[in-house]
Amino acid sequence: MPDCDLRLATLDDADTVYALICDLKEQELDRQAFNIGYAANLQDHNRRYLLAFLNDHPVGLLGLHMQFHLHHVNWIGEIQELVVTPSARGQGVGKQLLAWAQEQAREAGAELTELSTGVARKEAHRFYEREGYQQTHFRFTRPLQL
Repeated sequence: MPDCDLRLATLDDADTVYALICDLKEQELDRQAFNIGYAANLQDHNRRYLLAFLNDHPVGLLGLHMQFHLHHVNWIGEIQELVVTPSARGQGVGKQLLAWAQEQAREAGAELTELSTGVARKEAHRFYEREGYQQTHFRFTRPLQL
């Protein structure tokens, strides 16, 4: 499997990141809200976005948020977004993105990396388990009325 080229995303990558996030969510998101949030997140030194390229084409994205959890009394690297385009799946892109996140977290002194994934994403679950992740928690959400 070919190594992909990895680099940190910048504000100039907003169109690419937006397209990958829309692929992840399988819907078009509010672009103005995305732009505001993305720009703000890039200013946060505890957040990093990594893009993956194959043959100069963007094929993947990982968003990492470093957080100090009081209940761990330690840093945790939360993988908040991970997407690989369907055409690039099975080529090691996701594995390389996860390895980068784990190394970033390790270098920051984190105890572990964690992530959430939708219950219907069975292929993603199998991928994470192959990569050594275990289901140790349940995550509950509740929409808020505006």
